[in-house]
Amino acid sequence: MANRIQSFADLIAPFDEATFFAEYHDRKPLHIHAPAPDKLDDVMTWDTLSALLNMTAIWDPNSLKLYLDTKPIPVDQYCRQAVARHGQQAMQPDADKVKSWLRRGASIVANDIDTLTPGLRSAADALEARTGGKVQSNLYCSWNQHQAFPTHFDTHEVFALHVAGEKVWRIYEGRLDNPIASDAFQSLDDEFHEANRGDVLDEVTLRPGDVLYIPRGQYHDALASSDGCIHLSFGVTHVIGYDVMNLMFERAMTEPMFRRHMPTDEDAARAWIARMSDRLAELGKDDEIWNALKDFRSTFEYPRGGFDLPQDAYTADDSESFTITASSLKVVRENGRAVLESAKGRVGIPQDIADPVAWIVDRREFSGNELAAEFPAIGAEARNKLIQDLVGMRILAPR
Repeated sequence: MANRIQSFADLIAPFDEATFFAEYHDRKPLHIHAPAPDKLDDVMTWDTLSALLNMTAIWDPNSLKLYLDTKPIPVDQYCRQAVARHGQQAMQPDADKVKSWLRRGASIVANDIDTLTPGLRSAADALEARTGGKVQSNLYCSWNQHQAFPTHFDTHEVFALHVAGEKVWRIYEGRLDNPIASDAFQSLDDEFHEANRGDVLDEVTLRPGDVLYIPRGQYHDALASSDGCIHLSFGVTHVIGYDVMNLMFERAMTEPMFRRHMPTDEDAARAWIARMSDRLAELGKDDEIWNALKDFRSTFEYPRGGFDLPQDAYTADDSESFTITASSLKVVRENGRAVLESAKGRVGIPQDIADPVAWIVDRREFSGNELAAEFPAIGAEARNKLIQDLVGMRILAPR
């Protein structure tokens, strides 16, 4: 088994990371030949794909689609009625029907799979950490000389990870200028694509372990050249000017000027627009917008996992916050002893934790980090036990 893809450098190895960002990123396509065919085995294999497809309940016609020679297979021809996980009737892929279509050359497209295995999560996280974009992954399983999609461009940049078989990719000269996922770009017809894709810029054959980078807007298509071919498409979407405009819009709507009626007089209306434009220019230079953009950018990623059981059941995240559940709770001192008292009764507090318990009761709300800063002599294990004991006694609750 190949090593886990833990960083962007692992993903594009043996290509140099600095050269990639200096010469290729958002500039031109790049085919990276694998140092070994098993380089991406931890991300996906035939066994992994079969195991995922056998998790019948996680798939529906949106997450699992079939295509034959660029045409979608109707849902009722590869799915059946079933009781879904939410208890309602729903369509689910039927293994026998799917296999029948595969024998005729149909391609499988499995969408939004980047959370389904540790290897997929690790590759997606590595891309997000280095590129700063949101990353989502689809899987494409196709067969010799059958094509899932016609020539097209994507509204995100693509890292195609090839894991089985061989596939010929054609990269065209045509590249649209920063397309986005809107009707203006997604509704373009075949005639437009034919007129704008240009001549073939390059033709490459991907083999197991290879990676192909395609910038946003670059026309391309792909055709399996061997029976049984799998590649993963990791799409990277970045913060763009549209996101900044949304932040400015939200900020502008707090000011009466932007909520006023448009004047009926033309000169007054033009002056009104000019004042708003000037104010928007001022807002764009304001630290409030800049700080909001930094916060937006820092959380511009998809959540993946976060569980590590059974350790998580015993170890609290110090960033987690808690609140006191009883308003009558207080700590009293009697004859050198500390007692926790509420409307329901009294309980003695061990001497070694009397001060932190009193601090917690006095604060009412706190985080693990705040408790650690206040009592640095208490180790992480003892601090965690104290919090969990108080939660178990229903004195504390996560906030």
